[in-house]
Amino acid sequence: MQFLNSYFTPFAAFLVLSALYFSAPDPWTIWLSVGVLMLSGGINYWFSKNTYRYIYWTKTLRWLQVWLNFIWSVPLFYLLGGWWAPMWLLFLMAPATAALYEGRRSTFLTAFCSSSTLLLLYKLRGLEGGMAWGQALVHSAFIIFFSLFVHSLSQMALRLRS
Repeated sequence: MQFLNSYFTPFAAFLVLSALYFSAPDPWTIWLSVGVLMLSGGINYWFSKNTYRYIYWTKTLRWLQVWLNFIWSVPLFYLLGGWWAPMWLLFLMAPATAALYEGRRSTFLTAFCSSSTLLLLYKLRGLEGGMAWGQALVHSAFIIFFSLFVHSLSQMALRLRS
C-alpha cells in the first residue's frame, strides 16, 4: 500500500491540479474535481495506514482499494478529460495497484475493465475521427500492457527476495 501513496497518489494529485490550473474549467467542475481528489486522497491515506492493522481484512482492503481507485478515475476523467488530455493516465492506478497485490488474471481483468471504461467514456464524450480513436486504442492497450509489466516486475521482485 505504501507504493500507491508514495507514487501514484501524488501523481494523480499533480495530474488533476495541473488540469485545473492550466485548462481553467468552469467553477462547478473545479469544485467537484477537488472534492473527488480530496476524498480519494483521504481514503487512500487511511488505507495505507490501516491495511496491516486489520491483518484479517488485508486482502479485502487491498481489493477494495483497487476498485476505489478505479471509481475515482471515472468522474475525474469525465470532468477533466475534455480539458486536459493526459487525464487518461488516471486509469492506470487501479490496474497498477492490482498488479502489485493480485494475481495475473485479476490484474488483467482490472486492466481490461479500466481500459474498456476509458473507451466508453471517450465515446460518451463524443470522440470522433480515425486518428482520435487510434490514440484512444493505444491508451487502452497501454493500460493493459503496463499493468501486466508491473505485475511481472512485482513477481520477479518476490522471487528474488526469496
